[in-house]
Amino acid sequence: TTIPFGIILTLIPDLSDHLQISNRGVFFTIFVVSSITIRFFAGKVSDRYGRVPVLIASSFLIGVSLTMVSLTTSPTMFYASGILFGLAAGMNSPTIFAWTIDRSNEMHRGRAMSTLYIFLEFGIGSGAAISGFIYGNNPDMFNYAFGFGALTAFVACMYLIHFHFFGKQRRY
Repeated sequence: TTIPFGIILTLIPDLSDHLQISNRGVFFTIFVVSSITIRFFAGKVSDRYGRVPVLIASSFLIGVSLTMVSLTTSPTMFYASGILFGLAAGMNSPTIFAWTIDRSNEMHRGRAMSTLYIFLEFGIGSGAAISGFIYGNNPDMFNYAFGFGALTAFVACMYLIHFHFFGKQRRY
């Protein structure tokens, strides 16, 4: 679910230019405000209903938001996708950290958290690199680059659904 984040960070400035939006920072402001706002509620929902159901919802919404970005042709749709991406990322990030803590051995929580951080950075970096390669400074390729991010989020969602409903491990 962090691959889409790398894609957003890398390609949104170019997409802003393509849509003739002069202030590139508006999308990121909308995204951050949405992300911070949902965090006040997402933690309680995650504690009450479980980590995996929140991760399923947030990864699905990340996929929907990247699909919206890939199809955007107007500033309104562009900003709406920023709101949705912010809400989804704001649900996803703290829940992943909480789930990691829940599932890790108390004696090895530091290792678990550092491993999580490594893979978060790997996801962001690989999302940036792959999307840059797909985009290749060709605006006709935006939909494929953002579509790739949507696909990764939907794959994560399917994995979580499988883990939650068919896994033999404890459900969180």
